[in-house]
Amino acid sequence: MRRLATLIAAAALVLAACDASPGPSRRTLAPGGAVTVTLGIYSGRPDPAWTLSDGEAGGLRMLVESLPIATAVPPEGGLGYHGFLVRIADDSGGGSIYLVYDGVVSLAGSGRRDVWLDPSREVERFLLRTGASALTVVERGEAAEAIGPPPTAVPSSGG
Repeated sequence: MRRLATLIAAAALVLAACDASPGPSRRTLAPGGAVTVTLGIYSGRPDPAWTLSDGEAGGLRMLVESLPIATAVPPEGGLGYHGFLVRIADDSGGGSIYLVYDGVVSLAGSGRRDVWLDPSREVERFLLRTGASALTVVERGEAAEAIGPPPTAVPSSGG
């Protein structure tokens, strides 16, 4: 009987920990206030950053939360374009940081975890558009080239 009680208590702890874990398994970005985006493009000087408007932050949230979820090790960039960091502030002065790179949106960190999959890289294109006034032509061009063009629709052959 004591062993059964221990197993039930352990299962309850595991379930509580799973429910409390942040990230895509909850299908939502962390709630919060200001959303700051940083384009990872330089290695020897500060990367450009900007703050999203409320409308842009809402658009980002809707776009990301519509993506499928998988468990994976997110890709890492090297020199040149290496993605976007999205910081969502909270009331305590902390917040959550997400990495958006190579068709994957994930909580910043290392190792295998739940991620949102964006094979068409729409989130990266969206973030690049929101930074139009904060980025130079060269920065926008380098990021756009690395991200690539949006996929084109293949006309269906009616039969």
